[in-house]
Amino acid sequence: MIGHQRDIMAVLGIDIWIPKATLCQRHQPAVWRDQAPPEAISEIILPEAPAKLAQARPQLKPEPQPKAEVAIEKPAPDEAAAPKPAAPAELAPAQQIAAFAIEAVSLPHCVLLLDVSHMSADQQLLWKNIQRAVQAEFHALQWPFAWPNMQDGRGAASYVQGFLDAVSAEKNVLCLGEIPHLQSSEYIQLASLQDMLDQPLLKKRLWQFMQNKTKD
Repeated sequence: MIGHQRDIMAVLGIDIWIPKATLCQRHQPAVWRDQAPPEAISEIILPEAPAKLAQARPQLKPEPQPKAEVAIEKPAPDEAAAPKPAAPAELAPAQQIAAFAIEAVSLPHCVLLLDVSHMSADQQLLWKNIQRAVQAEFHALQWPFAWPNMQDGRGAASYVQGFLDAVSAEKNVLCLGEIPHLQSSEYIQLASLQDMLDQPLLKKRLWQFMQNKTKD
């Protein structure tokens, strides 16, 4: 190679110049796909596979279809034979009763009941003297009831009984005269205030019952 050619190749950026007649080593590609030897691919054909697969599967018998049920319509019952609904019970009309008032004096061993609806001045004085003679709790009941929807006279007896149960737990019940709408049998009937005014000895009998701890 002459010097002029070397200068031209150096300007072109070629460092080494190989003559055309020189034998060179064959270039080997670096891609694995080009270097690996080709694989022999053989196709596997199984002609008997479908037959064996069919033998291996259990043969299922077709299930019998259920018979369609025929709905039998029952004849409608005779309207005359059908039971008729019972007529609602008629409510009894409300009862109107006269107003009354009951007072109670609760002692340790007994309870005094008195109808104070109609009292004279002498009876009121005697009743106040009885209350002053002992230390007791005072209770009162007024009819009609304070609630408008509970003023039916049919409930008056229950109202009186509830009042008596509330003030006379395990005590003797002493009634001074008649008590309106009292249906209980657990009481002792004593003389009224007017009888005591007419017969003063009856006051002593009342005092004995007030001191008695057991029911007579």
